[in-house]
Amino acid sequence: MPRAMQPQRLKRQLHRRGLMSRNAVKRLQRAIQPTIKFKTMSTLLPIESAYVEQFTYEGGSLSRLHTLQATELDLDKQKFEKSLAQAEQVRAALAKFESDEGKAAMAAAGLTWTKTEFCEKGLRYQDRSFVNKMVRVATRNDEHPSLITKYKREQSRLAADGAKAPRSIVHFDKWSRELLEQSAESGESVEDVAEGAEVEATTASAPQMAQFRFKHPIHGNIVVNIDEAGDVQTTNTGEAIAESMLIFKSIVDAWMAQ
Repeated sequence: MPRAMQPQRLKRQLHRRGLMSRNAVKRLQRAIQPTIKFKTMSTLLPIESAYVEQFTYEGGSLSRLHTLQATELDLDKQKFEKSLAQAEQVRAALAKFESDEGKAAMAAAGLTWTKTEFCEKGLRYQDRSFVNKMVRVATRNDEHPSLITKYKREQSRLAADGAKAPRSIVHFDKWSRELLEQSAESGESVEDVAEGAEVEATTASAPQMAQFRFKHPIHGNIVVNIDEAGDVQTTNTGEAIAESMLIFKSIVDAWMAQ
């Protein structure tokens, strides 16, 4: 496979060709720096595949989770609903994995996976911190359903006003966590705090310069947006983006060589 372009070479070419200002190139380089060093996409061993395929838990299975990941749509609203459904599946899967029953099933399969390995190979998430966010969100929705209800209502209000805000697990986790902290500090109920809360619209950003989209066989949908100021927007990990770009380049190189 082709090697990734070295950071300094990438920086010089972008600036020399007048595609971006020097400061914008520096911001872009900082944003993609983690993607320069990466591992090639790995596949599961036969015993690992068999274990993943038969793994079930209360309310679903890893196969069900993978189906949700594969069918996730790009539209923000539908994508967020898919993400919420995945969060519930992820929480249940982890609970099963960490249970005595789950440990016995793994031993019977001849595996000794750590939690991180289960997140990567079973749940198909490279970023364990994101898995933790999904578990928090699923639990939070059960304990305080008024939070997700108000969040969705605010998103609808912004859309009606011609404005928008991020609609994602990461954004909701941060927004709802702040409301829980406010409730704890003020003594007000979570429901009362949520009722008076708002989701702030994002400020106007610089015009978009480029977008990279790729359906990775392991990581799912990869989306990277770069505006003319050199700011990079993405919810994917650097490793997932790097693998996707390498696969994409290999496919294009093979096509051009025909």
